[in-house]
Amino acid sequence: MPVPASNARMRKQNMSTLYSRQVLSLMAIFFAGAIVINAQSGRRSTNGTTTTTEPSVSGPKTIEKKPDKAPRLQLLVGVDNRDPTSNIPFYVADTVMDNCVRRLGDAADVIVTSAGSGMSRAEAIKQAKGETVRYVVWLQIGSELADSGRQPKKNDVDELYVTYTILEPGTAKFKQTGRSHHQIYQTGRGGVSLPTKNGPVYSEYALKQAAREIAERVLAAFDIKLRD
Repeated sequence: MPVPASNARMRKQNMSTLYSRQVLSLMAIFFAGAIVINAQSGRRSTNGTTTTTEPSVSGPKTIEKKPDKAPRLQLLVGVDNRDPTSNIPFYVADTVMDNCVRRLGDAADVIVTSAGSGMSRAEAIKQAKGETVRYVVWLQIGSELADSGRQPKKNDVDELYVTYTILEPGTAKFKQTGRSHHQIYQTGRGGVSLPTKNGPVYSEYALKQAAREIAERVLAAFDIKLRD
């Protein structure tokens, strides 16, 4: 039996309406999903850690320069020959020289050089004028008997002493002069001995003490103090 034309049109309209509703529903679902995804993405960005890159500083870096260390004190030490008019043995000057240099070397900021024996006053001045950095320390062994102009007699006891002179480099000006307080007696088993055939024998301890005292007084001239 044929379907009336009116019914066929109604059926087509109903199907078109149903199709439109399905399309709208799918679009609504699509947009809702897009909103949810954007919201979750924004939430992750908010809760996550944001890394920022600091701008690089152009130009050379400033390096703090350490202060230069104070230059070390340099000394050249020489000793005069013994007085030919005295009866002083040769070893006395060598003993004083060696112990003085050794004591000066105990200071951490001091460089000591030995010029040996046989340095006269004129040679010490000449040496100092030729120096640019080193101070010249000139040592001399003195004799009380020789200073008095008397010839030693059999029962005379000679008394020795040590003097020092500090000469500035370049000018050879005297920075300081001095004399040891220790008198170096010729000694023997019973106290004071008489001169022997080969010359008098002096106390080694007294010689060393005089040399140490001279060294400490030289260092004190440069405000350097040694600990015992």
